[in-house]
Amino acid sequence: MKTCPHCHIEIGGNATYCPLCQNRLSGPDEAPWWPKITPQVRRFSLLFKIVAFVLLAATMVVMAIDFLLVPEPHHHESLLMLVWVVAALLVLRGLLRRRYNGPRQVFSLLLLVSALLIFTDWYNGYTGYSLDIVIPILCSVTLVCNFIFAFWRSHFTQNALVYMILNIGVGILPYLLLLFRVGTGRIDAHSIPWVICLIISAVTCLGLIIFQGRNLRSELEKRLHM
Repeated sequence: MKTCPHCHIEIGGNATYCPLCQNRLSGPDEAPWWPKITPQVRRFSLLFKIVAFVLLAATMVVMAIDFLLVPEPHHHESLLMLVWVVAALLVLRGLLRRRYNGPRQVFSLLLLVSALLIFTDWYNGYTGYSLDIVIPILCSVTLVCNFIFAFWRSHFTQNALVYMILNIGVGILPYLLLLFRVGTGRIDAHSIPWVICLIISAVTCLGLIIFQGRNLRSELEKRLHM
């Protein structure tokens, strides 16, 4: 039987993470409590392999044309295409594994898409549209989604309060950027999306404290082992 080194509880079955603190369990595996449906897993695995083959093969063809046939100098856009294809395959793989957890997927997508947008903006000669417009919009959508998940009771929203707490962290980012802009005297129209994001972060965190204060306190005590 597996045990949690932090919560000091025993977990039966073949679970990988503690249901209380989400830390990795230690100890030998036991027989799973529920049978694994192998035909469905194999079908999804085959679908992923087919999609991966088609996308990567198309990317290789584009890269061959880009590097061998297009005269220099020019931006090798095929490299950018490769990065986006690999990211799309990672997202598809996570979806096909059927580990649906709404808050975690939304937050992971926010980090992945933000990194891709910044890289794309930098690769094409940084214009600032990623940090000034698109990413604050994505952060605002994430804040609203996590706020809704905190009140939605289902397996899809498991550990929603944990990711709702991350709204505070998401709200720190626009505050730091705005503080930097104020210090350098660069407050302009490009700061408006971050101001809206900061307001949404403060409002959603206030709503969490008012409507889910007791659950939030118990969640923090459980996570911090208080």
